[in-house]
Amino acid sequence: MSFKLLISARDAAAAKHLIAVARTARSHPDVSVSIVTQDPAARYFAAAGIQTDKLDNISCKSADSEEAETLLQTARDVLSQYRPDAILCGLSTPFDAGIDEALTAAFGGPRFVMQDFWGEANMVLGHSADLYFALDEEAVKISKERHGVEAISVGSPYHAAYKALDCDAIRLAERERIGIPPDSTVLGFFGQALHNLAGYKHTLYAWLDAVGNQPSPCIALYRPHPRESHKEAQWTQAMFEKCGLRYIVADGPDVEHALLTCDVVCSAFSNCTYDAAYLNYFSSKPLITPLSLLFDEEIVAYFRKMVRLKELPYLKASLAKPVHDVKKLKDELDRAHKMAEKERYWQNAQRLHNPVNVPERILDEIRSRLPVGS
Repeated sequence: MSFKLLISARDAAAAKHLIAVARTARSHPDVSVSIVTQDPAARYFAAAGIQTDKLDNISCKSADSEEAETLLQTARDVLSQYRPDAILCGLSTPFDAGIDEALTAAFGGPRFVMQDFWGEANMVLGHSADLYFALDEEAVKISKERHGVEAISVGSPYHAAYKALDCDAIRLAERERIGIPPDSTVLGFFGQALHNLAGYKHTLYAWLDAVGNQPSPCIALYRPHPRESHKEAQWTQAMFEKCGLRYIVADGPDVEHALLTCDVVCSAFSNCTYDAAYLNYFSSKPLITPLSLLFDEEIVAYFRKMVRLKELPYLKASLAKPVHDVKKLKDELDRAHKMAEKERYWQNAQRLHNPVNVPERILDEIRSRLPVGS
């Protein structure tokens, strides 16, 4: 039974997952795939060599607004143009709606959403999908408890591609490319667009101080977040300069090369630590210790407000190490790059679900829910 699938994506995290599904779908002769995007997702699809119908960056914060009606009319026009049998959408942040939410509201057929974060479901326009594809059973549980929506655990389609990575070769090549000796210790700070919070700056200052006072020489690496502005990234680099650290800016097109360059990956609560855990999963030997920097009260309060979780599921699963006491940060960094700690998090990562067949599973689930005769 052939069918027409419309995929939509607005946010970068959604794009990463849906690119994997789109590639798999296009290899199936029974699936006709169309894709609509907004920035920043459009840039990710373009970088992956996948053509999309790029839409204006229309969004709204309320269903009762002129922007919402413009967005819904755009969705109706898209649906009229492509006439899909099913839609698979990404998610905007919980605080506004984009094309994903508008299509979910406007479409009358089977509606599916790929979650890129545990338990998220955007209800700004007052509609939920028929089924949410969740990262794991914890995400299924949170989705049902928080939103009362149906969800199934499929795993992470984005990380399916990690199986093809030669982690050791990439690590050696990337270090050679940027002039880092193979046996050097590299401590990475992966930025987030949180510069409006004094606690984020405090977190960076504390990290820089701890790196600068390590008992053995190390090299710092800074990876700007896609949502950090040029001005914010420049400010962060200025702080590295001020501390007199030897550092590198890793601003290449994909986060994996930056992660694989590091011995320790640090962020406030970026999902890059989850990516690092999957790199450990597919590596033949211990590679990375991921650290979440959660010692500032404002950062912790903001995190809990934003994600409405007391703790990230991958921290509960011991896939990354939380640092709750800034006084322990120096010692935690020193311990983190040692082989014993790397091996601990490499072993823990083996508990992750194998993501290799996730795109296929998603397509099979969509097929099973199509109306008879589609």
